Amino acid sequence: MSMEGSESVTRRGFLRTATGAAATAGAAGTAAAESEQEGGGGGAKEVIVGPGGSLVFEPADLEITPGTTVNFVWESDNHNIVPDGQPDGADWQGTEGGASKTYDTGHEYSYTFETEGTFEYFCQPHKTAGMVGSITVTPDAGGGGGGGPAIPSSAKTLGIATTAALVFTLGLAYFFMKYGGDYGQAE
Repeated sequence: MSMEGSESVTRRGFLRTATGAAATAGAAGTAAAESEQEGGGGGAKEVIVGPGGSLVFEPADLEITPGTTVNFVWESDNHNIVPDGQPDGADWQGTEGGASKTYDTGHEYSYTFETEGTFEYFCQPHKTAGMVGSITVTPDAGGGGGGGPAIPSSAKTLGIATTAALVFTLGLAYFFMKYGGDYGQAE
């Protein structure tokens, strides 16, 4: 009799845990999709300068529509942004102070790109290490950043929730296959 009682508690515990995990996964998916949606709107994009101390711009190549503001955010020290090539009629100067002035973690620099074409840039102290980037301004940029089709946030959320439900269902199926499902039957 005590065996049935402990088995019953194990089943309930399993169901509670699995349901909680599925709900958590669904909520995390929704939050991730919402934050992506927020980051994509408003006519602004972000480029991380030296993420995690690495000598790169992230993303290194960005595609945007005219009138988009790009916020460069420093995550490590001794970097700058020096234009290396830009379309005719553009007057982008990069960070203040030119190639000799660098900035450290926490610095932010923004520029609104209006002229269509490709803007190439580099970090003067780390150019030889490959710290270069480009921004392409085109009317058909499609949201800037991806080469593939844009996937709506609602579709991403649905996909994550479906995956969580599938994992829960498979876990439940495994549980019933392993422990059986005949509750309350005396043997």
